[in-house]
Amino acid sequence: MSNWHVDVGPLLRYDTVDSRGIYHAFVLLVTQHTAATMPRAPPVLQYVPLADQKPTGPPMQTRGLQLWVYGDEANRAHVFWRFKIEIQMLRVPQSVAYTVVGATDLVDFHVPAYHQNFRWATYSCAGFSASVKPDDFNGPDPMWNDLLIEHAKNPFHALVGGGDQIYNDQVAKQEGIQQNIFMAKKETAEGEEIPLDPRYKQVIDRFLFTNYVKCFGSGAMARAFSRIPMVNMLDDHDLIDGFGTYAEDLMQSPLFKLIGSRGYFFYLLFQQFMNDEVDGVLNENTTNPNPTQFRSLIIGGPGSYIAFPTHSFLTWMGPKQHLLLVDCRAQRKMDQVCAEDTYERVLEACMNLPETVRHLIIQLGVPIAYPRMVFLEKMLTNRFNPFVKVAKTASPGFTNNFDGSVEILDDLNDHWCSQHHKKERNQFIEQTQTLAQEKKMRITFLSGDVHAAGCGVFSSETDIRPEQDYKYALALITSAIVNAPPPPAVIKVTNKLATKQHRSLHYLGTRETMLPLFEFDLNDKPNKQKYIMGARNWCTADFDESTNEILFHLRVEKKQGSGRAKEYSVKAPAPLF
Repeated sequence: MSNWHVDVGPLLRYDTVDSRGIYHAFVLLVTQHTAATMPRAPPVLQYVPLADQKPTGPPMQTRGLQLWVYGDEANRAHVFWRFKIEIQMLRVPQSVAYTVVGATDLVDFHVPAYHQNFRWATYSCAGFSASVKPDDFNGPDPMWNDLLIEHAKNPFHALVGGGDQIYNDQVAKQEGIQQNIFMAKKETAEGEEIPLDPRYKQVIDRFLFTNYVKCFGSGAMARAFSRIPMVNMLDDHDLIDGFGTYAEDLMQSPLFKLIGSRGYFFYLLFQQFMNDEVDGVLNENTTNPNPTQFRSLIIGGPGSYIAFPTHSFLTWMGPKQHLLLVDCRAQRKMDQVCAEDTYERVLEACMNLPETVRHLIIQLGVPIAYPRMVFLEKMLTNRFNPFVKVAKTASPGFTNNFDGSVEILDDLNDHWCSQHHKKERNQFIEQTQTLAQEKKMRITFLSGDVHAAGCGVFSSETDIRPEQDYKYALALITSAIVNAPPPPAVIKVTNKLATKQHRSLHYLGTRETMLPLFEFDLNDKPNKQKYIMGARNWCTADFDESTNEILFHLRVEKKQGSGRAKEYSVKAPAPLF
């Protein structure tokens, strides 16, 4: 019988491995208390590492650090506890059995041998949009169950969340929020600012906490989060749909900024197990790129519309592969993905990687290579376009709830290939090519967001074998593990656009294409739509020690709601340049 009332947890988070071969991870537990049941002492985590089912050291224990307390309207306290786990890596793989005494069952996770490169899984978009009927897909669990089955066969060492681990869009539907977003936008545009009612923070916090408890506290996803250490990066839905890509008067409105700031605060709590006030990260002082015990953390410049700096991460995934997760949301604006200070800090950290690193995987929320939608972008931003006028009148769902712009426009503006971001995108690709050449590393981009699977590729315009080409970089897209894919008509158009040649990187001598990854459809029949697959999916990554290649396997749901998957594979070649 549990002595603790557990809201959420245990959740696992992997940080990195240090130069001494110490593996660093954290556990999060959220417990509920009344005034009469507040604990006098923190809970205790006990853990023991095992190899071949025999302990490799004595049992260890650590007390929980109180990160934050959420007080609800029923005068209950919900306490966030963080526990630190440190494991000495060995020449053999280990499993680690752990429990929070009197609160959680005994579960385990897997730590590879020190010389071994991680086997990992990656996914994105782990919630449903408001317009989707979950029952049509048998709910959120089918593809999570597929992931857990694969984990049982051959354990994953890390679970990479590529953004939209939760959908917080419904925060705008909470009492008084939506109508006051419009009012706050109008006041900002007119140069007026009425102080925010303190109750808005209470309403926003209540929704965010409740939504996280609902999504992270049960089901197959929660089981995965307790067994496979998470490595997460946010995207817009972790805050609210399209945050950072709306007009300046809306983004500067106090209420919308509050939504973004509280969303980011809860993202740090539930997904990174961090509280900047506790961990010593201050927006006013970001000169130290890693001021906390989170060794993978890279603090960048201040946020554009939120009271937080960017939180990017550079994580050890084995001696030959590292993972860079770039925070592309905290500084996002209509004409900016990240500011120069963030790029400088993450690239400097990458330049200091050990010489043993052969692969650098760069996680970006939104695909950096994707079929262009320029014609649609131009059409929908033209307020004189008669189609837009008619559609706004005839279909209320055609416009969003925030500023009356076309609903899909925030998604188009979000893309790296949009007219607002293309120059920044090209500069970033150029910087990563320089990094690849100087460090002799293979770069691979990893993204989600679009609710479809696919793979772009950058390469030299001259005919060079991929393994000898430092410009050769996959741009893998895995999305969504839960959410619905776009309509078939959209997938069809996107596949047609995928065949077009782009010359925006011609000045770098770089070719950009989409790979015909889906030669056969989900029923093993020849497929006309070879580039983009509209079905739920997630991805595995296996390092081939014999060839120094990374093998990516996209697992795509064969039939809607079935949870049965067909696998499509692509490899990132060894860097032989």
